[in-house]
Amino acid sequence: MANYSQGLTVTWGGVTLGEVVSVSVDGISVETVDVTPRSQAVRYKKYSRADGDYGTVSLTVRGTNGMAITNVGLTATLSINGPGVSFSFGGAMFEKLAWSAGVGELQSHSVTFKIGA
Repeated sequence: MANYSQGLTVTWGGVTLGEVVSVSVDGISVETVDVTPRSQAVRYKKYSRADGDYGTVSLTVRGTNGMAITNVGLTATLSINGPGVSFSFGGAMFEKLAWSAGVGELQSHSVTFKIGA
């Protein structure tokens, strides 16, 4: 039976990816624009939301489910679920795929998804 990092499962395009060794959601941010009126009497700035960036999701998995070079560049729904966490991104592009194996180690894949709208 596979062990899943923190009890997490990751699904992309309806395929549950292999044994999750690690997962990271990075760089969710939004740009801000200063919209403070010059005529404002109080000295506090006002901001408005501009462009948002959902960042990237990086993970390391063992197993080959969904780990095909033909997936690189494709976009599908990415879901991360587990105890106390639930993410779902409708526009997750399979951006990078790497593979590694070492003596005495299990084979693993490192994957990066770029998250869009």
